[in-house]
Amino acid sequence: MDIATHPIQTCAHLFLSSLNEPQCNTLRLIVLEAGPCTLPNLTGVATSEQTDRSDPPVSGAIRVNHLSAHRSFELYWDSYVAYSVRNESYSERDPSADYVGQVLLRYSKSRFLDYVAQCTFANSDYPGPLTHWGVVCSEHIIDVVSTEEPVIRELKVESDAQSRPD
Repeated sequence: MDIATHPIQTCAHLFLSSLNEPQCNTLRLIVLEAGPCTLPNLTGVATSEQTDRSDPPVSGAIRVNHLSAHRSFELYWDSYVAYSVRNESYSERDPSADYVGQVLLRYSKSRFLDYVAQCTFANSDYPGPLTHWGVVCSEHIIDVVSTEEPVIRELKVESDAQSRPD
């Protein structure tokens, strides 16, 4: 997969809608495309908790919403070595990391790969070469280390995406 040109990279923002393990040690993410929205008093849209307010929390801020015109994506790993979900508010960019991508990142070097090497016996011999994948969402950062790349498909029907609750 050419990570740099994958359609998910054209998303300005993503919301994490769901994360689950459909079978033991498989991982499925549903992410919703989102974008700036200046329409007042929107109802029935997926937004951050801030949208309960009539005004943005910071002067000049713009709401980011998932609307019906936006896309939804499923990312599926048939196996993984480790994954982590971080609150975006406490996440810190790793200046020593090497990666490609915008909202879906493929790392060749990262602190998370170093952590997995320290706390597991997984390596390039077994189960094979490891890749760190990052999914950058508004409110969440998901890190996955796996020997395989995710299978990504665009979900066509809103109900398939299990719309994010307000």
